[in-house]
Amino acid sequence: MRSLRTWFFYVYIACTLGVNAVILISYDPSGGVADNSIFSATWILLHLLSVLVLLSSRALSPVPVTVALGIGGLVVLSAAWSVSPMDSLIYGAMAAGNILVACMLAAEYSLNQIARMFLNVLTVLVLAGMAFALIGLEQVMDFDPHARSNLLGGEKIRGFFQHNIMAGFYAATGAVLAMTLLRGLRRVLVLAAFIVFVVWAGSATGLLLAGAAVIIVPLAQLLVPRIPLGGLLAVLVPLGAAAGAVLNQVWVPLLEAIGRDPTLTGRTVLWEWGVRAIVERPVLGWGFTGYFNSPQGAIPSLYVPEFDDYVIAHFHNSYIQTAVDLGLLGLLVLILVLGFTTGAAYLYARTTDTRTGVGLLMVMVIFLIASPTEFLFINYNHFGSFALFTLFFGLFQHRRMRARPQEIESPGAAPSKSVSLSGRGSAVSQK
Repeated sequence: MRSLRTWFFYVYIACTLGVNAVILISYDPSGGVADNSIFSATWILLHLLSVLVLLSSRALSPVPVTVALGIGGLVVLSAAWSVSPMDSLIYGAMAAGNILVACMLAAEYSLNQIARMFLNVLTVLVLAGMAFALIGLEQVMDFDPHARSNLLGGEKIRGFFQHNIMAGFYAATGAVLAMTLLRGLRRVLVLAAFIVFVVWAGSATGLLLAGAAVIIVPLAQLLVPRIPLGGLLAVLVPLGAAAGAVLNQVWVPLLEAIGRDPTLTGRTVLWEWGVRAIVERPVLGWGFTGYFNSPQGAIPSLYVPEFDDYVIAHFHNSYIQTAVDLGLLGLLVLILVLGFTTGAAYLYARTTDTRTGVGLLMVMVIFLIASPTEFLFINYNHFGSFALFTLFFGLFQHRRMRARPQEIESPGAAPSKSVSLSGRGSAVSQK
């Protein structure tokens, strides 16, 4: 029974990464979707199976489930005021289901096990994607309406991910997990596979994230055990503000100097439309996925020429999209989840398991770097959203279990460091 549940989670993770989309969705010559009925049926089946897994779970506790239902409930409830109620109801139910499955995964496995599950799935999909590209399988190649090549001058691949941009993002995520969780020759080989895949995918986002990973991960491994979170924030916040101010001034000339589109392939224009949409419905938003499934959502396509051959489905910005979908209330929830997860991962690395904690922290850093240009969070059936909530609930439960022994100890007693603090088999500090 335990192995079946593990396989369910492995398959579920793979599908959030896009495996079933690549295999089961057929496209016409122009790149449009010809048929996605079987793909949709697989997600219906996964959601039905997740109900059985939920009902048979013995590890869930009331508080995390209540939080999951509260966040998922807000997404589903947005159908009540949505401009496209049926879409908000259907897709909102899927997103709520993803959040509940993330809660289950966090309840049944340690944070180290979860990190390794993510790494295992990413490694298999990257290797399989490159292998099938070498033998010429068309489904793993990327469709680019702008006909751009990768850095090697060849055709871009997406592997078994949604498209090449997400492929680069996922490979960079795998790279930080490989750098922190693996050792020796295995780390070198797996990391090399991720880097080669990023270059082959030809995504500027992936290349940026992979480059950042190679620099930031060793730095984090050195600094996190030595610098308290408060001290780090005291340095990074003003530095980040200063860097942001400088970047705002040099953004356009810098991109033009390296031959990149200053609008980030139309994103900056699209963001302006998103801000206008937020101002029109600031508190509760347009309803989950409502905007681009309504007549209003067709208008931006007329003014963003870079998306002529692409049906705009979101604003390519996690925060703008969440505020459009769920208003400033939903954006506040997202910021609280991101802030808690990132801070808790840092504390976990300092107090419990340095290797795993730094890995989780670096996953969050990669997510945060990518989130202004990609829609990652509170997005149905999407690995970015699923991974965020898995880490959120895993760290949330760890913090609760860590506090429990302290509640029953006498005020003068020192907490024991010889017992695992996670309660589910995670290692004690490995500094």
